[in-house]
Amino acid sequence: MRKILMIMAVAIASVAAYAKPHCQSFNNYDDKVTIIFADESADNTYSVSDVKLIPSRNGKEYNATSVSVSVNNGVATVTLTFDHLTQFSDPKVELKINGKTTTFKVCH
Repeated sequence: MRKILMIMAVAIASVAAYAKPHCQSFNNYDDKVTIIFADESADNTYSVSDVKLIPSRNGKEYNATSVSVSVNNGVATVTLTFDHLTQFSDPKVELKINGKTTTFKVCH
C-alpha cells in the first residue's frame, strides 16, 4: 500500500511540474494584439523568450514586440504584445519557458 501511495505522489508531482501555460485573455485593440497567459507551475526564475504568434494554419509567424512577466505565489502571469493582425484561424503561441519550447492555443 505504501508503494502505491508513493508512486501516486511521484506521478502527481511530475504532472504538476510539466503543467502547460493557459491563455487568460486575447484582444486586438489599440493597433496591437495582446495575449495574457498564466502558468501555475512557476518558480522565481521564470523566463520567457523566442515568442512567436502563429495566427493561422498557414504557419506564418510573428515575433512579439513586448513580453512582460510577473510571478506571485508560484503563478506566472505573462503579457505578450504583437503588431496588429486582423485574421485568425486556430491561433497559437510558440515560446520558450526557462529554455524549453512549448506551444499553447490562444483563447477566443
